[in-house]
Amino acid sequence: MMSAPVAAASLSPIPKALRHEAGRPAAVLVGLTARDGIWQVIMTERAHHLAHHAGQIAFPGGKVDPQDPSLVATALREADEEVALAPSQVEVIGGLDPVSSPVGFVVQPVVGLVDPDVKLCAAPDEVAQVFMFPLADLVDPLRHRRDSYIREGVRREVWVIEHDEHHIWGLSAAILVDLAGRIRQPAQPRSADISAHLEG
Repeated sequence: MMSAPVAAASLSPIPKALRHEAGRPAAVLVGLTARDGIWQVIMTERAHHLAHHAGQIAFPGGKVDPQDPSLVATALREADEEVALAPSQVEVIGGLDPVSSPVGFVVQPVVGLVDPDVKLCAAPDEVAQVFMFPLADLVDPLRHRRDSYIREGVRREVWVIEHDEHHIWGLSAAILVDLAGRIRQPAQPRSADISAHLEG
């Protein structure tokens, strides 16, 4: 069995909840699976009719439901709904730093190891396609760059990951950049950046 590409000790504890005043809470699953001798990351192309981030390359996930007992439960439920990834096929090993969306969401990334024999299927009302990208390509720092755009008169900076076929940017790219740093070396939670998001 292949060893995990990132040590659990390099990841952050996952809070049970996020502060609502920091934004609308959400969670995504950063699913890592070993296929054909290499680690791959499960991502989706969001359906083109969605109100937020339509057509973007993203991780399975979504907003917290009032019935969700935790952020981990949100990420696993959404992955099941979007790509038919059953919670029993995921071993959660830790989290990454929460990231904030310009449309008002604060998102907790949940990192999990996924059964290599899993069969995924896109839910067409939410997902246009399911991808498995080689993890090494997406966490290669030579592919990471900062870009900027103007939204409602305000210039915003975002991460972009160079890819031959798909445009990976924004929250998804920021999550991968965070993961990349933890793969290269143990990373400590940046308390000054994330404390405003956490309940407690």
